Amino acid sequence: MPTRHTPLAFALSLALSLPLLAGSALADNGQAVTAEPAHSTATANVQPLAADAQRVLPLQGAWNVRSFAGLQGARGPIPANAFVRTADLGRLTAADRDTLAAAGVTLDLDLRTADEQAQSPDLLADDARFAYQRISLMGTEKMDLQKMMTSFPASLGEAYVQWMEHNQPQFRQVFQRIAAERDGTVLFHCTAGKDRTGVIAGLLLDLAGVPQAEIVHNYAISAHYLQDQPKDSAMNAQIMALIKQNPEIGRKLAGMAGTAPQDMQMFLAALHRQYGGAEGYLKAIGVSDIEIAQLKQRLGQAN
Repeated sequence: MPTRHTPLAFALSLALSLPLLAGSALADNGQAVTAEPAHSTATANVQPLAADAQRVLPLQGAWNVRSFAGLQGARGPIPANAFVRTADLGRLTAADRDTLAAAGVTLDLDLRTADEQAQSPDLLADDARFAYQRISLMGTEKMDLQKMMTSFPASLGEAYVQWMEHNQPQFRQVFQRIAAERDGTVLFHCTAGKDRTGVIAGLLLDLAGVPQAEIVHNYAISAHYLQDQPKDSAMNAQIMALIKQNPEIGRKLAGMAGTAPQDMQMFLAALHRQYGGAEGYLKAIGVSDIEIAQLKQRLGQAN
């Protein structure tokens, strides 16, 4: 059953629009208040390995831009031109857009809300070289700061599991749209490029048969690649102002920052426990066998 415009959806969407809040100092009546997670799973950022370098697409105005090139699926490596995952595309330069076109990107799939798109317009949306579609994975379009709740899941992993259950129509739409793109590279992104983007990446990699340890690593290194992502958007300024008034919200939001390996481990464990893996989940939410076959073909795992 879809979750539409619930307080939890507002809160989670809002939290995930603020890149790597954990560790930031918040001004409170002139004093520094460090945002500490209420349920801390904080660890040092997982560092990329040498093999990860082949998947990085360096851009001037976007962060955590990576392909799945060379990740080993059940039937071989995933092609370099299958997917690109990234964070917000509101700062792309003209050279960046040319680089993405040269990389073969034909579809830009934006997982953000309408509010996020309004705050930071996707700069590929009006470029004729790219098809653009926005599908709010959270099932909500408006981020109302006044409707934020003070109760959050205990971890991002728990939040990911909730999305998988509560936002199935949106997940189905995302995977059906990917399956329909028969040629070219599919780019998908959110704002921070780690949560909504990370869950879609996790499902795709699981569908390909990539070992779970590799899926977790691919997720966990996002924090490293996002360290320099700007945090000066208008929406972030509103969030920081709200946190200044409500330090407890800041502490809880901080617990949703980063990319701790255990969060993806929790998501994958629930995925396999409840559905037997990504393929079972996609079938359960209404993605057809033909569409699943098209997804596997894109991933280089055709039967």
